[in-house]
Order: sequence, then structure tokens, then C-alpha cells
Amino acid sequence: MLKKLLLTLILIPLFLLQGCTEPEEYTLTPDSDLVGDHEQTEPEETEVYEPGLPYIRIQFAGDILIHAAPIEVARTGEHTFDFRPFLRDIKPFIDGDLAIANLEVPVDAHGNNQNPTGWPLFNAPFEILEAAEYAGFNHLITANNHAFDQGWSGLVNTVASLERAGIAHTGMSVDMEDFNRPTILDVNGIQVGIIAYTDSVNGLENLVPESSRAYAVRRFRSHNLDSIPAMTEDIAHLREAGAELVIVSLHWGAEYEDAPRETQRTIARALGEAGADVIMGHHSHTVHPIEWHYRADGTRTLIIYSLGNFLADQTRLTEASVESQLNASWNHHQFIGRTQFGMLLNLQVIRELDGSISLGTVDVLPTLCMRDFSGNTLGVVDGVSVMPLINGELPDFVMDEELRHWGRVAYEHVVSIVGEQFIAPFGSATSSD
Repeated sequence: MLKKLLLTLILIPLFLLQGCTEPEEYTLTPDSDLVGDHEQTEPEETEVYEPGLPYIRIQFAGDILIHAAPIEVARTGEHTFDFRPFLRDIKPFIDGDLAIANLEVPVDAHGNNQNPTGWPLFNAPFEILEAAEYAGFNHLITANNHAFDQGWSGLVNTVASLERAGIAHTGMSVDMEDFNRPTILDVNGIQVGIIAYTDSVNGLENLVPESSRAYAVRRFRSHNLDSIPAMTEDIAHLREAGAELVIVSLHWGAEYEDAPRETQRTIARALGEAGADVIMGHHSHTVHPIEWHYRADGTRTLIIYSLGNFLADQTRLTEASVESQLNASWNHHQFIGRTQFGMLLNLQVIRELDGSISLGTVDVLPTLCMRDFSGNTLGVVDGVSVMPLINGELPDFVMDEELRHWGRVAYEHVVSIVGEQFIAPFGSATSSD
């Protein structure tokens, strides 16, 4: 049934569309000329896709964040692991021409899967890349606050692991030549440029040689506007190198909040004016709003302030744990089950008859990363499973009513943040067969 549902969705002209560290506290005195009381740009009705025009579909997912407990669940031998079951149920929905996620962990940082670790200094086994590819992801973002967790050799080995796995990536660079080489992908004839920045490396610069810090990852500041000119130049360079569509990945903002800070909104819109077509945001581990930014010439930028977590196990999903944290704060930030609620966003990109590129339909599939249950669905406690939420429900094969309850909670939360107009249309929830 699931395969039939997917086939149906492909045939209709609507396309489907950070782990944790102590949050940083920012004090900002905004420039009133630049940071004002902006209203969120309301999305307008998207024009219906005209059959016959060439197009691609790009998918965006949030953080892939592997803590210690799921590593042990995935262990199959002394140095071998299998993470594919974590992504089995979401796999049928990851079928874009380009599917991008934020890889927020170093991978096989010491070789031979030695010393895999979770928070606070991550080191995921190599097989997480095999699982990402199995699920359908073909591009991973690596510029984030955990990039330096395992030092310079860990960064170099992460890049080597990605190359070994054959997965394209943007964010980490092993030399200046690599840093200066633009990422431009030919996606069914459309040249897609990608550039990635991180606001923080968790103060771990001392783990990377000073001579390498200038190119290891691209840095910017999301609590002021100082980085905008340099980022504008980077976008221009991508265009000069042939990019027809520009995606800017930003690891930014405050963790565990449900909306961006005003400075983030200003930065995103400024980058849109500079020519960015998509802002792909992450780091909060929670879903943030989506908005369209319209330029004077009528073209527009899709701003995704945060995709939230995709594969993670940050919060236990029990009524007691979530309810006790609803009114609590952790360093002034709520830390509740929302870290298990995510989304898979799908964007249609169209080659118009005049050769130009435009952004078409956008759809969001809400997701729930289930964890901490035993039984037929997850198998063991501390297993995690990324689940599609179809019309507010988990797939029919999930029989546990407690799980189904959390599926509804997650769905309603994502809808309340991004808006019903972005939620993907489905016929019904189906079985996994």
C-alpha cells in the first residue's frame, strides 16, 4: 500500500516537498535601520506546475545526531553497526533528485570505528553514512558546532569517510583549495550551488591547528549583522561559477526555541536579496517557521529557519517527562519532547520556458523520531525510528496507542509552527509493506 501511495504522489503535480550543547546566550542591541519589527512574510498561493516544464525536486531534512545509546542498539559486532533500521520507515519518502540533511557528528574519526561516542564529543560509526545513503540522502551538510569534536584528524577522517561512502558533502574542508572550490551539483540539468556556514564550533578551535582554522569550516555570526557582506560575496562567487540555484546552509541561533531571533530573520532576508534561493537552517533541534521572501523583481527565497532534528534521541517521549519539562527551563531554554519532532521538506524547482529557474511548490511531511519504547515497533529500549506522520497519524502498522498519541502530538506541533498551507497532502496512513 505504501508503494502505491508513493506512486500516486509522484504522479500528481504537487511535490513533497542540530547533539546538544549548552545554549549560547546573546545580548544584542540591534541597529534600528536594519533590525525592526518585521512581520513574517506570508506565503502566497503557489502557481500550479505546468506539465511539460522540466523540474527537479529537492528535499531537506534536519539534524542526524547519534548519541551513545542508539550506537549500542545498532552494534552488530566489535566494530560493526547497522543504522538502517532507524530509517526504514521514512525511506520510501526520501526520493528527491537531491536529498540533503545536516550530519551533525564526526564520522569514524579514528578509523576502524574505534571509540564511537555520543554527546558531548560525538564520533559516529561509519555505518551511519551507509544508512543515510540507504534512506535516500545524496548530500550531507557538515558545517556545524560539532565539526571539531574529534579535532583536526577527526575532521579529516570524516571527510575521508564521506568520500569512501560516495556521498557528496558541503561544509568541512581539508585544505584551502578544497575550501575555495565551489560546490555546484548538476541535478538533472539544473546547476545547484551549495554553501554552508556555522555560527559555532563549541569553543573547540584549540583542537584544530591555527593554520587550518581559516578553511576547516566556514564561520559566521548569527547574533549580529557583521557577516552579511562576506556571505554576499560568497553567493556572488557561486553565481559566477555557474550556479543557477543557490542553497545557503546556516547552523545558527538558539537551541530548543520554536522561532528564530529577529537578527536571524534579518540575515536570512539580506541573503535572499543577495541572491540566495533557499536558506536551509538548523541547530535549534526544533522546528521553526518557513517563509517566502519576495524580491523587487518578483523572484523569491524560501527561508527554512530550522528543520529541527531528523534522526536523534535527545528527549524521552513519556507523558511524565514531557509534561514536567513544559514549564521548566534549562539555562532559560525549554528542553522537551519537541526535539523528537521534525520534518522532511520538499521543494519543486522549475526550469521555465525562457531558461530561468523558479521555485514551485513546497510541501512538508511532519516526522516523529520515536524512542524509548520496547516491543514490536522499535524492538528495544533506546532504539530510534524516524516515522512519517500522515494526516496526523503514524502508519497503520504502529499499533501501540502511546506511540500513536505522540505521533498526533508531533504532527499538531509541526503544523502549528509551519502552517497548514505547507503540509503535504496524503490519502491515508498505510502499512510498511
